[in-house]
Amino acid sequence: MDRSLIHRIATSYAPAHARPAIATLLSLEAQFAKFVFTASEPILAQMRLAWWRDRFAQPSEEWPVGNPLLAELATWHAETSELGQVVDGWEALLANSPPTPADFEAYRRGRAAGWQVLGRHLGVSFDKTGIAQASERWSMADAAASLGEPGARDAAMREGRELAKPPRLPRALRTLTVLDAIGRRALESGAPPLSRPSDLLSVLRHGLTGR
Repeated sequence: MDRSLIHRIATSYAPAHARPAIATLLSLEAQFAKFVFTASEPILAQMRLAWWRDRFAQPSEEWPVGNPLLAELATWHAETSELGQVVDGWEALLANSPPTPADFEAYRRGRAAGWQVLGRHLGVSFDKTGIAQASERWSMADAAASLGEPGARDAAMREGRELAKPPRLPRALRTLTVLDAIGRRALESGAPPLSRPSDLLSVLRHGLTGR
């Protein structure tokens, strides 16, 4: 799965003013995905995630200079300490092999927290449950396409298919609407996200209409 391509396509449907912040969140997620899905040993991924958890526990004024993602996040108008929940969510996938239903729940809820922080930064009015539902389904499709163990992939597929369809999200969060659509089609078909020609048509429809 080409996660960076999916991120670029989904971000292209966001309003111009929201794209930089969305790109920052997706870059953070991509970095955590690399830690978790490619680590040869869970302890290595946990050490890398711990560094980020420590940063989000600090005031942004104390963050080290030189990290582009931290530099962008330092300009956000929302409480970035809540991004520690995103770190916790990713780490939940490392607790057991394969992950348990509780691990998957913690993982997807942690990722949803990042979108809620982003929504507050963008100053949009949103339904917290709706953001969680959209983010959680994409998160499970992402996990199903990235976990190496067949049993873990199958479990992620099953759990993702059971998630409820979210309500319509604000225009500023159109990227998440597109990611939800990509995730839903992948979970329903069992194919990797955005791997079929018809997936692009679905992206176009959801990207333009938000439905």
